[in-house]
Amino acid sequence: MRSMIFAFAVLCLVFATDSTVQAQQYRAMYNPSAAGNLGGAKYRPYTARTYSRHAINHGQILQHYGTSTESVPQATAQEHAAEVRKNLDAFAKEIDKLPKDFDNDPEAKKLIAEIRQHNAAAAKHCGMLEEECAKHMAAGGTVAKCCEDMLADLRAADAAHDKLMKHLGIPLPGHHAKKPEADKK
Repeated sequence: MRSMIFAFAVLCLVFATDSTVQAQQYRAMYNPSAAGNLGGAKYRPYTARTYSRHAINHGQILQHYGTSTESVPQATAQEHAAEVRKNLDAFAKEIDKLPKDFDNDPEAKKLIAEIRQHNAAAAKHCGMLEEECAKHMAAGGTVAKCCEDMLADLRAADAAHDKLMKHLGIPLPGHHAKKPEADKK
């Protein structure tokens, strides 16, 4: 009986240690302040998050223009659509930098697939938006509808990315300054 309890305790310790080591490896691997990654050779979680948020912001602005006016001037529409595309593509490039070693981590693998799926759908909507914005005066209602559909996918990809960061043990911006000792007091 003692040997079974001992074996169970050792097994629990191994699993707990393995999870802790894996989380520490992820944090070290994706540490945005790690030297040598400032050029962007590795996945940069905060940079990816910034691209995602900028795409959402430009989409929201363009949606506002579409809902508040009958037509959106071509220059304004194209400017914001181009920024959405630029940030959407940059976000996708950052996600593509994630290593392929997530086969052993089903949750991370699932979240990455979800991000890519929503990003692809947002890119499709962005293409329709770009077509409408190429017109001399883009119809406000059409622009607003394209943005509404695109924003749903952009927000879903952004939320899945935040979940991935949390799963990998990467603190969200503003949360990393909080010290664990402060939680205990």
